[in-house]
Amino acid sequence: MVRTVAREGLYPRMELETNDLAQIRQYLAQHQGHGDYVLPIALQKATSTGCATLEWQGKRVSMVCFNSGKNPAPNQSDLFLFIINRADVPKAPPPGAPSFAQANRLATVSWTYGDKTYVLAGDEASLRKFF
Repeated sequence: MVRTVAREGLYPRMELETNDLAQIRQYLAQHQGHGDYVLPIALQKATSTGCATLEWQGKRVSMVCFNSGKNPAPNQSDLFLFIINRADVPKAPPPGAPSFAQANRLATVSWTYGDKTYVLAGDEASLRKFF
Protein backbone atom coordinates (compact mmCIF):
# COMPACT_ATOMS: atom_id res chain seq x y z
CA MET A 1 0.00 0.00 0.00
CA VAL A 2 1.38 3.42 -0.95
CA ARG A 3 -0.30 6.72 -0.37
CA THR A 4 1.05 10.24 -0.68
CA VAL A 5 -0.22 12.56 2.04
CA ALA A 6 -0.22 16.36 2.29
CA ARG A 7 1.17 18.03 5.42
CA GLU A 8 -1.27 19.79 7.73
CA GLY A 9 -1.07 21.41 11.15
CA LEU A 10 1.86 21.86 13.50
CA TYR A 11 3.05 18.29 13.76
CA PRO A 12 5.00 16.49 11.04
CA ARG A 13 2.81 14.27 8.95
CA MET A 14 3.86 11.45 6.72
CA GLU A 15 4.21 12.48 3.11
CA LEU A 16 4.24 8.85 2.01
CA GLU A 17 2.36 6.05 3.77
CA THR A 18 3.71 2.58 3.02
CA ASN A 19 5.06 -0.50 4.78
CA ASP A 20 7.73 -0.95 2.10
CA LEU A 21 11.17 0.24 3.27
CA ALA A 22 12.50 0.20 -0.30
CA GLN A 23 9.80 2.69 -1.33
CA ILE A 24 10.58 4.82 1.73
CA ARG A 25 14.29 4.92 0.84
CA GLN A 26 13.46 5.82 -2.76
CA TYR A 27 11.01 8.55 -1.73
CA LEU A 28 13.48 10.14 0.68
CA ALA A 29 16.29 10.06 -1.88
CA GLN A 30 14.05 11.67 -4.51
CA HIS A 31 12.96 14.44 -2.09
CA GLN A 32 16.41 15.52 -0.83
CA GLY A 33 16.07 13.31 2.25
CA HIS A 34 18.35 10.67 3.71
CA GLY A 35 17.54 7.50 1.78
CA ASP A 36 20.94 6.01 2.67
CA TYR A 37 20.17 5.48 6.37
CA VAL A 38 21.21 2.32 8.26
CA LEU A 39 18.71 0.69 10.62
CA PRO A 40 19.67 -1.39 13.66
CA ILE A 41 18.93 -5.06 12.99
CA ALA A 42 16.03 -5.24 15.46
CA LEU A 43 14.38 -2.11 13.99
CA GLN A 44 14.58 -3.62 10.50
CA LYS A 45 11.96 -6.13 11.71
CA ALA A 46 9.47 -3.45 12.79
CA THR A 47 6.63 -2.61 10.42
CA SER A 48 7.29 0.66 8.63
CA THR A 49 4.32 2.97 8.15
CA GLY A 50 5.73 5.83 6.08
CA CYS A 51 8.06 8.79 5.91
CA ALA A 52 8.48 12.53 5.43
CA THR A 53 11.20 15.10 4.90
CA LEU A 54 11.40 17.94 7.40
CA GLU A 55 13.51 20.95 8.22
CA TRP A 56 15.13 21.54 11.64
CA GLN A 57 17.16 24.68 12.25
CA GLY A 58 17.55 25.09 8.50
CA LYS A 59 18.84 21.51 8.03
CA ARG A 60 17.22 18.63 6.18
CA VAL A 61 15.85 15.81 8.36
CA SER A 62 14.20 12.60 7.28
CA MET A 63 11.48 10.97 9.37
CA VAL A 64 10.72 7.27 9.03
CA CYS A 65 7.71 6.01 10.99
CA PHE A 66 7.15 2.53 12.38
CA ASN A 67 4.61 0.48 14.29
CA SER A 68 6.35 -1.14 17.25
CA GLY A 69 3.89 -4.03 17.38
CA LYS A 70 2.12 -2.71 20.48
CA ASN A 71 -0.57 -1.05 18.39
CA PRO A 72 -2.92 -3.60 16.81
CA ALA A 73 -3.52 -1.38 13.76
CA PRO A 74 -0.42 -2.10 11.60
CA ASN A 75 -0.59 1.23 9.77
CA GLN A 76 -0.56 3.30 12.98
CA SER A 77 2.81 4.84 13.86
CA ASP A 78 4.16 4.82 17.39
CA LEU A 79 7.92 5.00 16.67
CA PHE A 80 9.44 7.95 14.86
CA LEU A 81 13.00 7.82 13.53
CA PHE A 82 14.67 11.12 12.65
CA ILE A 83 17.82 11.06 10.49
CA ILE A 84 20.16 14.01 9.97
CA ASN A 85 23.70 14.55 8.76
CA ARG A 86 26.06 14.23 11.72
CA ALA A 87 27.79 17.48 10.73
CA ASP A 88 24.47 19.33 11.18
CA VAL A 89 24.20 18.39 14.87
CA PRO A 90 26.66 20.37 17.02
CA LYS A 91 26.54 17.92 19.95
CA ALA A 92 25.89 14.69 18.08
CA PRO A 93 26.35 11.55 20.15
CA PRO A 94 29.70 9.87 19.55
CA PRO A 95 29.69 6.63 17.55
CA GLY A 96 29.10 3.65 19.79
CA ALA A 97 26.45 2.86 22.35
CA PRO A 98 23.01 4.47 22.00
CA SER A 99 22.01 7.18 24.48
CA PHE A 100 18.54 7.05 26.10
CA ALA A 101 16.71 10.17 27.30
CA GLN A 102 13.22 11.41 28.13
CA ALA A 103 11.73 14.33 26.13
CA ASN A 104 8.33 15.38 27.46
CA ARG A 105 6.10 12.29 27.23
CA LEU A 106 8.31 10.52 24.70
CA ALA A 107 11.41 8.54 25.36
CA THR A 108 14.24 8.90 22.88
CA VAL A 109 17.33 6.96 21.95
CA SER A 110 20.01 8.62 19.84
CA TRP A 111 23.11 7.32 18.15
CA THR A 112 25.59 8.15 15.43
CA TYR A 113 26.57 5.76 12.68
CA GLY A 114 28.79 6.82 9.81
CA ASP A 115 27.93 10.33 8.69
CA LYS A 116 24.37 10.25 10.13
CA THR A 117 22.88 10.93 13.53
CA TYR A 118 19.66 9.14 14.45
CA VAL A 119 16.97 9.86 17.05
CA LEU A 120 14.23 7.30 17.64
CA ALA A 121 11.23 8.52 19.67
CA GLY A 122 8.44 6.46 21.23
CA ASP A 123 7.58 4.91 24.56
CA GLU A 124 10.54 3.63 26.56
CA ALA A 125 9.48 -0.03 26.58
CA SER A 126 9.26 -0.07 22.78
CA LEU A 127 12.63 1.64 22.38
CA ARG A 128 14.37 -0.81 24.69
CA LYS A 129 12.89 -3.67 22.67
CA PHE A 130 14.90 -2.47 19.68
CA PHE A 131 18.18 -1.80 21.51
